[in-house]
Amino acid sequence: MSTAKDELSRLIQDQPEDSSSEDIVRALALHVMIQRGLADSDAQRVISNDEMGRRIRSWQT
Repeated sequence: MSTAKDELSRLIQDQPEDSSSEDIVRALALHVMIQRGLADSDAQRVISNDEMGRRIRSWQT
């Protein structure tokens, strides 16, 4: 099993040579958000699309 450092190092190495610092940080942040989302899904910490729609509509009032 790879460590977080290994995973992120590999992600950085896979970026194009002309990537900016911002591009790399964005890729790292996206990776972390996806991992969190997958962990939430695995732990059944999810809501339906309908519920999310209701929540968003409540923010608009």
